[in-house]
Amino acid sequence: MNYHLKGSKAIKYVEKTLGYPLETLLLFPKFFLIETINVCNTRCIMCGIDFDKKKKAAMTDNLFDKITNEITQYSNHVEKVILYLDGEPLLDRKLPSRIRKLKEGGIKKINIASNASLLDCAKARQIIDAGLDEIYITLDSLKKDVFETVRPRLKFETVYKNIIDFVKLRNQLNPKLTIRIQMILQKLNYHEVDSFSHHWVPRLNPNDQVIVQKAHNWGSTVEVMEFGDEDTINYVPCIALWGTLCIHVDGQVGLCCMDTKSTLPLGKVTSQTIAEIWSGKPLRTIREKHIEGCRYQISLCNKCTVWRETKHEREKVLKTA
Repeated sequence: MNYHLKGSKAIKYVEKTLGYPLETLLLFPKFFLIETINVCNTRCIMCGIDFDKKKKAAMTDNLFDKITNEITQYSNHVEKVILYLDGEPLLDRKLPSRIRKLKEGGIKKINIASNASLLDCAKARQIIDAGLDEIYITLDSLKKDVFETVRPRLKFETVYKNIIDFVKLRNQLNPKLTIRIQMILQKLNYHEVDSFSHHWVPRLNPNDQVIVQKAHNWGSTVEVMEFGDEDTINYVPCIALWGTLCIHVDGQVGLCCMDTKSTLPLGKVTSQTIAEIWSGKPLRTIREKHIEGCRYQISLCNKCTVWRETKHEREKVLKTA
């Protein structure tokens, strides 16, 4: 892309990319990222979160119930709820009951993203039985030394076995549950794209996905491998501002999934409704900057590569293979 999108062209870009007219998008979030626990059991080298300095916490039942009650009122509108934000979701012992509660409320699709280190058969059965619809599992290399360098504290053999066992159990209990196996592309695994794809495609079902995703720079706070499109990032508005609301463990709503410290707070669901925050002045102001072609004026948005147009280096949805 060699042009800047502004005004009506920027709005059309948002609508086309997300697949809905603006008035529908502004009604209520289509997607949610909910952090039910903010702890992680690895320290990935490309991660922009300092978990050692974070105050460990889990979302209270009262707060989760408030969020659930508000979201389920819009069950026909909401496309997906992801019970994940900064931490490893399988560390939340209440995860199965929370999945079940959202499904009982009519939410179409519940997702988690996991490093699979804790995805043993017992936990796997619990989340499948609870009604999980999708799981994104990241395995950054098929080579033990590379994987354990990228994801310290994890053991390759454990993670790989958990993934294989989960696929088998999913096939038995709910073949409709979608599994995405993904690799975060970076210098250490850059030459594994083809082998990674070739390894996983025959092991998965037609509704599954194999993704090689470029490492992003966490709102320009982390230095990662460059892929040549960095200079065009500011040319388009970030679709996350019209599609996704991110709720932290304490109810704080930051600008997006890159706002891990809520440096640009939009509101707090403990004292506001989700609809109020979604239509509130803080988010409206930042959306306007993006539409005006001025996202560079917002430090967190300036050259942030998380929603780059060429996010995926390799994407294989098996049903179309």
